[in-house]
Amino acid sequence: MKFRVSVELPAARVQLCHGDHVLMLGSCFAEHVGRRMRDGGFRVEVNPFGVLYNPASILEALKKLSAGLPRGMYFESGGMWHSWLHAGHFDGPTYDDCRRLVEERYEQARQQFRRLTRLYVTWGTNRVYRVAGGEFAGHVVANCHKMPQRLFVEQVMTPDEIVAQWTPVLEQLLAEKPELRIVLTVSPYRYAKYGFHGSQLSKAALLLAADELCRRFEGACHYFPAYEIVTDELRDYRFYEADMLHPSGQAVDYVWERFSDWSFDGETRNILAEWEPLRRALAHRPFHPQTAAHSAFLQKIEQRVARLIEKYPNFAPGYGAGDGETV
Repeated sequence: MKFRVSVELPAARVQLCHGDHVLMLGSCFAEHVGRRMRDGGFRVEVNPFGVLYNPASILEALKKLSAGLPRGMYFESGGMWHSWLHAGHFDGPTYDDCRRLVEERYEQARQQFRRLTRLYVTWGTNRVYRVAGGEFAGHVVANCHKMPQRLFVEQVMTPDEIVAQWTPVLEQLLAEKPELRIVLTVSPYRYAKYGFHGSQLSKAALLLAADELCRRFEGACHYFPAYEIVTDELRDYRFYEADMLHPSGQAVDYVWERFSDWSFDGETRNILAEWEPLRRALAHRPFHPQTAAHSAFLQKIEQRVARLIEKYPNFAPGYGAGDGETV
């Protein structure tokens, strides 16, 4: 007897190796898998605008990176400056502070974008918020920064609207980067504030849009079933956090395992297997870090890391460390 289903992974694989230049945009999958890729020594940029949730905001970030336009949409509230195009960890006490954080992070991501070979996009919701009035009226926002709802106009995007907005941008990207491979995913996080029926309708719109884009850009655009893996394979509430909405750490581990099965070749797996014990050793916090014994231990580990880099020149431990934001 079978007591669980196993989601079949797509037959067409998007192989990922340490030589690729990777950009992760969106929520949930982009954040969690992107961090694990970074920890694994991949050259990956994770959400240079902060966590993004809807197709319009993510597309805006992608267009900014493609066009080389770092401009934010800055405003002041409560003694802090914010950007409508960025998440809260770009906030600053002055306009210059906020702009500096935005532009420094942008330049780092822009360097990666120029060499981009793999793009992973995670959509969370089809609900979009636009500024209702003033200087930025009509512009989509990436984050509402806890501002009053009256300042925004809410839009529910249809699958056709998502596809219509994304198609010309993907056409341009693939014309400029013919070897680029794009992977679309949908976040399994359920938006209880919309009601569970509303949340399901939102996911359905995203799934239909992703399916149509993969059909239009067959061979270049692929869908990875992160949503289905969590909702169909990991049905039990023990795979969710205390809010019963966010996937738990164990669920993230399992999605990473399935993603690895789909993406990694033998050499990539060998690198990760050799690197993991070294990474754990470097992350260990000793009781007495100033001792000669600990210094000797670190020196030994660093020598092993240097040999690993020499053995695998594309391996990049520490690339982009410190980026990202908790979902």
